Amino acid sequence: MKEIKIEAKTTKEAIEKGLKELNLSREEVEVEIVREEKKGILGIGAKDACVIIRPKVWNRESKENNPRSTKEIQLPDGFKPTGNVKEDIRTLLTEIFTRSKIDFKIMEELFNETENKVYINFQSKDAGILLYEGAKGLLSLQQIINIIINKDQPKKLMVKIDTEEFWTKTELKLKKDVEHAIEFINRTKKPYKMKPMPSSFRKIIHDIVQKNYPDYTTCSYGHSKFRRVVIRKQKKENQSQENNNKIQIVPKENTQDVQPQ
Repeated sequence: MKEIKIEAKTTKEAIEKGLKELNLSREEVEVEIVREEKKGILGIGAKDACVIIRPKVWNRESKENNPRSTKEIQLPDGFKPTGNVKEDIRTLLTEIFTRSKIDFKIMEELFNETENKVYINFQSKDAGILLYEGAKGLLSLQQIINIIINKDQPKKLMVKIDTEEFWTKTELKLKKDVEHAIEFINRTKKPYKMKPMPSSFRKIIHDIVQKNYPDYTTCSYGHSKFRRVVIRKQKKENQSQENNNKIQIVPKENTQDVQPQ
């Protein structure tokens, strides 16, 4: 599915219009802001917002950096989906860790059928290897599991792999980062750009803002490893109309008839 370019009065309206046209949710797309809305003065010089919306593709970053690459991830020998999601993920983890000579023990398995999400928490004396340098190993493991488990599946399943309470600690840190961003926006009246981060971290930011800060909106900006989340305060649709209503021209001869509002 190709990307689409959408224009609307506000960035929020443009995103919603694009999601409706693609028939996708906010979590299933990447949003690039081409131009933010500009109100102008009394309508003069006003410009609509413009965004580019593209469906998310697994391993998009590696394809962008090497568009001619056609590498495919090979399934472990003998792996055949059983239809039991938790059992399949357990089999994949066992296969990967065995080949990597990493001992592990699964401590928790949760499957939310309504949201189609799976959470797997494991314990390992070698967890430090996976959490080194911003948990690159754990994130790579999670991506591999997601790719394999979602192969030829009509509905996408979200798999989160955790160890040493990494995701709990990460979410707490990102919540504090969002709180700082909201404080900055309220103080300066300007959007706040988060630092570049992996897509799984950006997803947490989107969810935190959507759940806890309904008057604010988020979008992703940039490409590849430089992609980041931008948080901004939503502009009220009726704000310009309210401002226009404040300007009232009253004929001089009728001023005595004007009652206080």
